[in-house]
Amino acid sequence: MDFTSTGFVLLVAAAILVYYLLPEKKRWGWLLFVSYGFYACASPKGLVYLASTTLVSYLAARRMQQIQDACDQEVKILTDRTAKKERKATCKRKKKRVLTYGLLFCLGLLAVVKYTNFLGKNLEPLIQLANPAYHWSIIRFFIPLGLSFYTFSVASYLFDVYYHKYPAETNLLHYALYVSWFPALVQGPISRNNDLRHEFFEKEHPFDLKQTEFALQRMLWGFFKKLVIADRAAQVVTYIWDDYATLPWYIIAFGLFMYAIQQYADFAGGMDIALGVSELFGINLKENFRQPYFSKSIAEFWRRWHITLGTWMKDYIFYPFAVSKTALNLGKKLGTKSKYLGRVVPMCLGNILVFLLVGIWHGAEWHFVWYGVFHGGIIALSIMLEPCFKKWITVLRINTASRLWLGFQILRTFILVNLGGLLDDVTDMKQSIGMTKQLFTFTNGSLITNFSYQGFGKLTLVIIFLGSAVWFVVSLLKEKNVDVREAIARQAIPVRWIIYLALLLSVPFLQSSHMAGFMYAQF
Repeated sequence: MDFTSTGFVLLVAAAILVYYLLPEKKRWGWLLFVSYGFYACASPKGLVYLASTTLVSYLAARRMQQIQDACDQEVKILTDRTAKKERKATCKRKKKRVLTYGLLFCLGLLAVVKYTNFLGKNLEPLIQLANPAYHWSIIRFFIPLGLSFYTFSVASYLFDVYYHKYPAETNLLHYALYVSWFPALVQGPISRNNDLRHEFFEKEHPFDLKQTEFALQRMLWGFFKKLVIADRAAQVVTYIWDDYATLPWYIIAFGLFMYAIQQYADFAGGMDIALGVSELFGINLKENFRQPYFSKSIAEFWRRWHITLGTWMKDYIFYPFAVSKTALNLGKKLGTKSKYLGRVVPMCLGNILVFLLVGIWHGAEWHFVWYGVFHGGIIALSIMLEPCFKKWITVLRINTASRLWLGFQILRTFILVNLGGLLDDVTDMKQSIGMTKQLFTFTNGSLITNFSYQGFGKLTLVIIFLGSAVWFVVSLLKEKNVDVREAIARQAIPVRWIIYLALLLSVPFLQSSHMAGFMYAQF
């Protein structure tokens, strides 16, 4: 069931009506029922994955909590410091064993269905050295909706219980609601159990007219981004990519620009709908975007883009690697020769590791692996060369506070992010290499004769640019810390309703006739 479908809108409307008619204490049960009902309609087979992941992670967390509680009681009684230390070490080993089993099941399920064929295809040449007749047969796995998103949420919960950040949830159904909350289930944001526990069970949810108005406004804005901008931009991108070998470099560059608009409008639009639906029930989810195309570096871009994934990677991959024996020993060894290298090399390796995993998370293809290496490599290189950059800024007397320098940094970052699209929005490395060659062959300008607007129509371009202009203005206001929804709410009623009606009517009248599913729902 797609977020933009009539069925989804009717489901949300019915769910809200019943929700606010129920007593406060019974509402969470209704939300669990609706969440599982939504998932049953959207991905019936996936219910097995969702339920088994929920149950196994719940039991693993409960077992770790029992081990920790028993350890705390024993340590209180012990008086010998050495004995206390040994008991804590034993407790940690037991918890790590349970954590490992829990992660192996949850992350292993994700790895098997998404990466088995990738490994099989790439190991095939090695196996054929011993058995020339061997041939890998593609296994058709069923990949449930939103598998990566709820698996990462579950993994963060297991890590947090292991590190004793929060106690394990005692109520299985409460925990099931955290895992299956339907607005966030399809494409995030990746939520933490402690945050949602507060939202679901520790605060009241009275009906609030202003909150409802703001939520509907955000949903409409999300529909506008997705149906009017993203789906139309997708038409242009598809047309150019399907015929890239016959088009000049500047049309390929234009296609990358359109892809940047499509990807951002698609993902951010989905987030607006998810957050807006949650807000209708009085549930506030974490923001996942903060005007990423205003970033001044690739590192800043990833702090603004898919924020919850970046935070997850930082907390559970980067920091554990940074304090690991391998990283610490490497830092000490390099530190004997250069304190700077001893400090930054482990940091660079940690970033490359993180983005390698981000690339693999995007999909089981080599172009996604190189996509992660591309971004991680740029960040690592910028860290390594930071002293050189500062030196050149001083030598060239660049005013780093000037608008010209700020504009240069934003444009540079935007171009680099767009070049990353050559490794992202392709089917394989062959297409990636072909498009890259076509982009940097500046003598192929005469190929413009092979380009026409018939694949999407000139009106599509006009609508994309006008819609993106409105979106840019809104983003610019938000970048200047203007609360756009509050600003609209302060306007006179006629002005406010003109804005609302314009947004409401623009979606059905301007939306693309070629509707596509959300790009990140497949993750």
